[in-house]
Amino acid sequence: KLAFCAASARRIAKGAMVPFAPQLPCIAMRPSAALSLFLLSLSQCPLALASFDGAACDKMYVWDVRDRVVDYLRPTVNLTGKLAHRNRPSDVPLEQRRAALLVNGQYPGPTIEAMEGDLVCVQVTNNLLSEAVSIHWHGLHMRGFPAMDGVYGVTQAGIPAQGGTFTYRFRPNAGTHWWHAHMQANQMDRGLKGPIVIHAAKDPHGHLYDEERVVVLSDEWPNADVCLRVEGAQPGNPVCKEIDKASWNGQWGDGSAEYPWPLVTVDKGKCYRLRLIGMMGQAQNFLFELDGHNMTLIAVDGKDVHPVMLSRLNLHAGERFDIVICANQPEGNYLMTATYDLACSLETTPVPKMPRVDSCKFWAFLNYKGHEEQPAKATRKVIGGYHPPTGTGGGAAPAQVSGPVWDTNLRSAWQMVKNLEPQPEPEKADITYVIDVGVAGPPFEPGAPYAGTDRMYMFTDVRPWKKPETPLLHTKGSCGVEGVPFITVPDNATVVELIINNLSPTAHVLHLHGGVFSVINFAPFSESWCSAAHFECFFLPYGVAKRLHCPTAREGDPGTKFPYDAYWGCAYDSDKDVATQNLIDPLQKDMISLWRRSWAVIRFRADNPGTWLFHCHMEQHIPTGQQMAFNIRPKEQPPIPDDVPTEGTCPRWSAQFDTAPPRPPKRTNFV
Repeated sequence: KLAFCAASARRIAKGAMVPFAPQLPCIAMRPSAALSLFLLSLSQCPLALASFDGAACDKMYVWDVRDRVVDYLRPTVNLTGKLAHRNRPSDVPLEQRRAALLVNGQYPGPTIEAMEGDLVCVQVTNNLLSEAVSIHWHGLHMRGFPAMDGVYGVTQAGIPAQGGTFTYRFRPNAGTHWWHAHMQANQMDRGLKGPIVIHAAKDPHGHLYDEERVVVLSDEWPNADVCLRVEGAQPGNPVCKEIDKASWNGQWGDGSAEYPWPLVTVDKGKCYRLRLIGMMGQAQNFLFELDGHNMTLIAVDGKDVHPVMLSRLNLHAGERFDIVICANQPEGNYLMTATYDLACSLETTPVPKMPRVDSCKFWAFLNYKGHEEQPAKATRKVIGGYHPPTGTGGGAAPAQVSGPVWDTNLRSAWQMVKNLEPQPEPEKADITYVIDVGVAGPPFEPGAPYAGTDRMYMFTDVRPWKKPETPLLHTKGSCGVEGVPFITVPDNATVVELIINNLSPTAHVLHLHGGVFSVINFAPFSESWCSAAHFECFFLPYGVAKRLHCPTAREGDPGTKFPYDAYWGCAYDSDKDVATQNLIDPLQKDMISLWRRSWAVIRFRADNPGTWLFHCHMEQHIPTGQQMAFNIRPKEQPPIPDDVPTEGTCPRWSAQFDTAPPRPPKRTNFV
């Protein structure tokens, strides 16, 4: 039996088929089917635990997490030239100093790169002085490895400060993804984030490009701990302003000698896969444009799509878009633009508790290798904002680009892009939940504790997030969960439908862990009375909207009042709105932008055993409670490896007992 266990552990680590269970007839199964069953038998296989070590990893990364003080405009970028080199903290202007948290001293952090199905191991040593950490692998489904999802309070406790170490291990699905801290929201905005590139064993678009580039877009804040809070601001908005600065691959620029424009350098004559990653914290989205080059979209949130040519696309926080561009233009510098359109009116017209912003546009250049002429600085407009800088060489007079604009804030956009492998939906889901997104009382008062007022929620009732006493996965939702907003999906339900109503005046960007969902319906209000051009929709009173625009308008928490009675949304009407759903080939994603006062209908397959978070990815909304979890197939969830950090008084469940045994002693090895 012991020899069988050790051999099976090694074979599973290498992705081989294995016969399962010493006490059962041997049945050949693929790793995806055998893995969870095999893990259930590990308590009978002590040598299997001892046999698994770092040598079994196909990719091993070693990370050192430390506190740093950096220039928030280019935290770790060290450019040539006397003025653009990286400064010691004491030489950074005081207003630009950020108390950063960095992995291996890098920003963005190290790129995880592997082939799909590789066993990837990431050893994280937390050398922060006072904060625990956990790392989430955004876009990776963690099938067979739910304890490695990296969510504090859901799949683990934090890795302790001052030397705590934990090794994450998983077999990733293909696509462009990213990792970030998931201990509490602001750690990500202080620097704990970076790209993930998982190459497909067989790339259906490989013939379209010669090389790859990763392009990371992020908003930047000198002090995210202060700015990305919401106390006393307009509902859901940060206390500082809508946006300060934004970076391209960790660098902001204005064309000056100190802060030159960020460059993405290419060789003339080659085609490139640009892996665009939206790592924003507060900024909901950036409209992405590239002068003089047609963009062909080939993947969305890690899922391949039929190639479609676009002139502009709207990249929301957390989303990943893979595009192909060809460097077939005259050599030069070609302008790339990221526009946070929701903040553009604030360049000239601030509103109460939403101050003026310096700019809603942020620029970089596609640079043809060998072209060294420097673009000039952007010039300030008279009433606010900036005129865009002009390209150089061929970029001074770029060719016209082709294709439509793709913006999933609009219902019409959801039919423009189709998956290579569509997943038709049945007429009826196995189970349907109505999830409301809103604001709960009491209202903010000076002196109130952080995240104690104007709390946000997304659940079947008015219930902001409450951290379980012990990580939810460790108890299968059975202990220390009073008041926690989570749903245990029935075992006989596979197709789960969520009707999501936004009962608030702010937009949200929602992310589901553990898989993808299909967007089968989307509200049309962003193209009519509540479009971005109708900023008054933000302040529209409930009674007025119900009479003029939305008879189905519904308030959120009845005890919470925003000035002008504006905590409400135009809820989904099942009798009328079902007519616009798409069950044939809905787009598959793991992120969705939920427009203000609007609704969306999504479906996912409850076939990945684990506890999976569903939450808003606008970072200031997380500490205030806008998250929930799904508990999927608890009977099939594998045991929690002994080295996974845990907390609380609830014991971790073991597959070998009907009741929870005492927590076993920690092991130095892992499975």
